[in-house]
Amino acid sequence: MVTLTNFDTRHSSQRDSVLDSVPVTTQGSIVLTGISKRYPGSQRPAVTDVDLRVAPGEIVALLGPSGCGKTTTLRLIAGFERTDSGSIEIGGASVDDGRSWVAPEKRGVGMVFQDYALFPHLTVTQNIGFGLPKLSRRDRDTRVRELMEIAGLAELAQRYPHQLSGGQQQRVALARALAPRPHVLLLDEPFSNLDTELRLQMRTEVRDLLKLTGTTAILVTHDQQEAMTVSDRMAVMLNGRIEQIDAPEVVYHFPATRAVANFVGQGTFVPATVAGSLAETDIGAFRLDDSESVDGEVCPIDPSAGHRQVDLLLRPRDVTIEADPVGIAVVESRTFHGAEITYRIQLPCGVQLQSSQPSHVDLPPGTTVTVRCNRARLAAYGGDARVALTRAASPPTSVIPPFAPSRIHDIANVTAAT
Repeated sequence: MVTLTNFDTRHSSQRDSVLDSVPVTTQGSIVLTGISKRYPGSQRPAVTDVDLRVAPGEIVALLGPSGCGKTTTLRLIAGFERTDSGSIEIGGASVDDGRSWVAPEKRGVGMVFQDYALFPHLTVTQNIGFGLPKLSRRDRDTRVRELMEIAGLAELAQRYPHQLSGGQQQRVALARALAPRPHVLLLDEPFSNLDTELRLQMRTEVRDLLKLTGTTAILVTHDQQEAMTVSDRMAVMLNGRIEQIDAPEVVYHFPATRAVANFVGQGTFVPATVAGSLAETDIGAFRLDDSESVDGEVCPIDPSAGHRQVDLLLRPRDVTIEADPVGIAVVESRTFHGAEITYRIQLPCGVQLQSSQPSHVDLPPGTTVTVRCNRARLAAYGGDARVALTRAASPPTSVIPPFAPSRIHDIANVTAAT
């Protein structure tokens, strides 16, 4: 039996080889089609027309602020609430479609709660085996030992919850939820009660355990780093609707809407004037790509549609800065974070751009700087929607006159983020 401590989770190739050797013990899928839910007395629905498909063995994070509907969605999947409209399928079987409804205990769903909900009077072994009353004692003991070994709990078998650390309690709760081999596992803010250092460790451990057991899972969280670390895909939920679902890298660098961009990570919208296929900004010219996008959708920019002005999204690590007496930008402030310093840079257009630099880059406020973009692909927005992607950036305006041919570094073969 493979345990979490038998391989270094920092090396994905080593982890994948181990996962490939472990037989999948629980597989399932989740399909939500147009589900909506309004609570009595509420002026607006908690969830509106939500569509979501989770493949067998996939981990999807529902990410959003408090009150956005993510926990309601989880409760609808679990069967703790009934939908007002739409349908839910788990493992290929309908569990809620407006005509028929399956009780929570018959849906094949495991649940890990925010407070773990361990029984204080039961040992680790007894907690994990609690949901296996129909198995023979021999089969139950075998299943419990298997999960304790996988979760690294074998040496804690006879301890009670109050004798465990927060991370150990979480492993017990996860093992207990996996014991009956559910079709899917639902996790509701499982890391919120842990301190920062333990939270970072448990994100990786939980993901590895879910992958080792081949478990389909939905993680509800408001923590962006948590969603990006644990999930295969993350769905951003705002005001009761899923605004975007994609790989974490795509959601972060290429948000589908301005609202998603504002919620996921820090970023600055830099205005750009469009002339043909070029977008001119204070930090250089960018070539707009109207033929493809990273997530497979065509995002053409149509000047006739009024997109003469767009905004480019730049994340703090998308730009580099260096002191330049003839630079067009000025350092307004700096915030020390240990390994990094976040600079706030004033651009001529009036926008203050954030830039994260290594802590050895020391530029005091008032320093005149040159700003360069270090990414070939940026998202461009017209109104609230993403309307195009860029190909490559050019040097800043202070170095070469606008729209000079040498300003445009057209990298035609760039098809993904760099």
